[in-house]
Amino acid sequence: MTEEIKYKEKYEKFLAYEKENHEKNQRKIRTGLKVNILLPLVFLIISFVTDSSKLIFLILWITSLFGIAFYLIYVEYTDFRMQKLLGTMEEEKALIGDQAVQLEAAVSEQIEITHEKIEDAREAAKQKISELTKDRAKEKESEEKDHE
Repeated sequence: MTEEIKYKEKYEKFLAYEKENHEKNQRKIRTGLKVNILLPLVFLIISFVTDSSKLIFLILWITSLFGIAFYLIYVEYTDFRMQKLLGTMEEEKALIGDQAVQLEAAVSEQIEITHEKIEDAREAAKQKISELTKDRAKEKESEEKDHE
């Protein structure tokens, strides 16, 4: 019975370690996304402030984007693999979190609203154009009658 307790304690410690590791990976992802935004801005500012070749900064910028992307993919994949191995992974929850799913839903909703507004404006414009053409036709008819 003592061995079973030892295994249970080790397993619980391992799960606690993995949970801590998962939280660290979440922080790494957030930091990586921030760096992915800020580093290109730094290269852009430096390229315009200095009089050196813009090509060098373009190459540095592209290289840094690829490096950060590969790092983020590596962190996400290792965490995914460990979560899958342990069977503790939730289906819809990734390292980035539920915010990405909520953002996608909000953006989709705004796109639909905008599309409806565009369609309404298009219909209103068609009606106004048809009214103006009818008014213009009536004016021409009245002008022709006046000239006769």
